[in-house]
Amino acid sequence: MIKGMSFFQLLIISVIFNVTANILLKKGVISIGGISGERARLLADLARAALSPFIILGLVLYGMSFTIWLRVLSFNDLSRAYPIFATIVFLMTTFGSIIFLKESVSLVRVLGIFIMLLGIYLVARY
Repeated sequence: MIKGMSFFQLLIISVIFNVTANILLKKGVISIGGISGERARLLADLARAALSPFIILGLVLYGMSFTIWLRVLSFNDLSRAYPIFATIVFLMTTFGSIIFLKESVSLVRVLGIFIMLLGIYLVARY
C-alpha cells in the first residue's frame, strides 16, 4: 500500500498520525494528572502513563508516523520534506488543540500560522 503512494499522500498520512498522537498524548498526560518533575515521583508517574490508553495509542500512532516518515525521506530531499511536514503538523496540532483540548489561540499565533502557510507554499512549489 505505501509503496505506490505519492510524496504528498505519504506526508499527509504521517502528519495525521503525528497530530493525532500529540493530541492523545496530551489527553493522556492530563488524565493521569501530569508527569512530575520530582525525581522521587517520576518513576511512578511514568508507570501510570504507560497504562493510559490515550498514551499507548498515541505512542502507536507516533511509531506509525515515524515509519511512514522514513519512507518519505527515502525518496525526497529533507530540505523540502521537513519544512512542509513541520508546518502542516504545527497547523493541524493548533486546530486540533482548539477543537479537542479546548485551548485558546491568540491573534498573533494565527498570524504566525498564515505566515508559515505562505512559507510552505513556497517550499513545496520551488
